[in-house]
Amino acid sequence: MTDVLTILGSGVVLPPTQPTRDVAAALGADVGGFRGWDRIGLAGDSEHPAAMGAAALGAALDTAGVDAADLSLVIAASMSRDYLPSWSVSTEVMRLAGCSDRALGLDVTVGCLGAMAALNLALGWLASLGGGRAAVVATERWAYTVDRSSAASMSLWGHSDGGGALVVELGPAGNGPRYLGSEYLTHADMNGRVLIKYGGTRFPSAPPDARAGSRAVDDKPATEVRRRYIEGYQRVFGELHRRFGVTPGWLVCNQITPGLVKKLPELAGVPRERTVVTGHEHGHLGSGDIVVGLHRLLSRGELDAPALLAASTPYAFGAGLIVPGRPSS
Repeated sequence: MTDVLTILGSGVVLPPTQPTRDVAAALGADVGGFRGWDRIGLAGDSEHPAAMGAAALGAALDTAGVDAADLSLVIAASMSRDYLPSWSVSTEVMRLAGCSDRALGLDVTVGCLGAMAALNLALGWLASLGGGRAAVVATERWAYTVDRSSAASMSLWGHSDGGGALVVELGPAGNGPRYLGSEYLTHADMNGRVLIKYGGTRFPSAPPDARAGSRAVDDKPATEVRRRYIEGYQRVFGELHRRFGVTPGWLVCNQITPGLVKKLPELAGVPRERTVVTGHEHGHLGSGDIVVGLHRLLSRGELDAPALLAASTPYAFGAGLIVPGRPSS
């Protein structure tokens, strides 16, 4: 098999963290019912998505021993951006990192599923070119969009700033870990579960009493949402196993909530102690979660078995497979 991606390097950017309950309590919220991630990273004034993305990519390039000019594709896989479209996070990352003008910058907005979808996109893109190298960048600055003074937004309190980047190459030419592919499922009726109401064509401007960038959560019962998540993950895990027939030894997943992260190993058939959990340290980083989780395994030399990637938005679910590199001859 040649159409796989070898991961050449990874890098992360993780702003300083603060206790989530302290942040909310300082805003006047009742934190007694909070069961989310213990800490959140809050980006500094100059830490915008593109700047953090360029820093993470620089670290990944250094680890890979690759020059930015060698990249054919740079994918920004996060939701937040320095400016609204058509401004491009990926293109700004390219400018800051010193990429070649022969590369393309591409922004993908698939919520917390972005990094995994970007790996699949890079796999197909590089295959169409007959080879080459690409970068997947997933850095969020979205903590400011959460109203932590309101218990109605409690499920979002753990959403955090930061993320990471991966540098990949088509084909198992090296000894690094390899991404084989992924499977997906869409629950289109769940679109809008989490919504930034203002700024689009329906509501271009926010009224004076509303924050333009704030996110709202719909009123679907939590039990129904959890059921749909479990159903979605069960189906993509099953499809991935049918496709590759590989039993994973690690689970690297979105840090959605502590409760769901505890449930996913059971659904995936992976021991809980072999699940990478970064949420209590860094909060929920959107699609950057799986990049940060992979970086932890790779930087510690712990990827000794196939790793199942699990990621989702309320409206889509994905499962992917990373296998360890081949021993050096």
